[in-house]
Amino acid sequence: MTHVPQAACWRCGAGGDAAVVCATCGAPQRLAPTTDLFQVLGLPRRLTVDDRQLEARYHAAARAIHPDRFQTADAQTQAVSVATSALVNRAYRTLRDPVARGRYWLELHGRRLADRGGAVPPALVAEVFETQERLAELRAATAPEREVLAAEVRGLGEALAARVRTLRAALGDRYAEWNGDGNRTLDELGERLAEIAYLTTLLGDIEDAMGEGLRGTHHRH
Repeated sequence: MTHVPQAACWRCGAGGDAAVVCATCGAPQRLAPTTDLFQVLGLPRRLTVDDRQLEARYHAAARAIHPDRFQTADAQTQAVSVATSALVNRAYRTLRDPVARGRYWLELHGRRLADRGGAVPPALVAEVFETQERLAELRAATAPEREVLAAEVRGLGEALAARVRTLRAALGDRYAEWNGDGNRTLDELGERLAEIAYLTTLLGDIEDAMGEGLRGTHHRH
C-alpha cells in the first residue's frame, strides 16, 4: 500500500502516515495536488525508477482508491476518491516516462523546461534552420516540385524521429549516473530534455507541413 506523509485522516482523525485509503476507517485520503509524485506511489525520490516496483505500487494504489469502490459512499467521500485517484494516475504517467520524469525532477528543484518558443539549443541551430527552410519550400512548392521536396522532408522526419528515440533511450543510462540535485546535473538534464523537446516540436512541424504540402495530391502522409 502506498504511504504518504500527511495530516490526520479527515474522517476518523487517525494520525501518522496514511495510505491513499485510511487503514483505520477505510476512507479515501485527501492529497494536495502538489504532493510529491514519488511519495504518492511510495517510491524513493530518485531519477532512476525500478519499473516493476513502479507498476506494483501503482496498481496497488489504483485498486485501493478507485472510485468504483466508493460508489455507495456519501458525495464527499466519492469526490475525495475521484481527486486522489486522478493524482495517483498522474504520478504513474509522469514517473513511468523518462522525459516526463526528467521534467518533473527539474520542477522539484525549482527549474522549468522552456515551453515551445524558447531559444533553440545551440547544437541544433543549423539543423533547425535547414529543416525550417525545407518546410517553407514545401509549403510554397508547385505540383512538379512538391513530390521531390516531400520525399526530402519525409527523410528528414525519419532521421529526426530516430534521433529522438536514441536520446530518450540514453536518458536511462544518464539517470543512473546522475541521481542528484547538483547544479551541473540539473544543467545537463535541462539541456538534454530541451534537445528532445525541440526535436519533437520540429517533428510536429514536419507533419503539419507534409499535410499542407501534399494537400490536393493523390498521396497520403
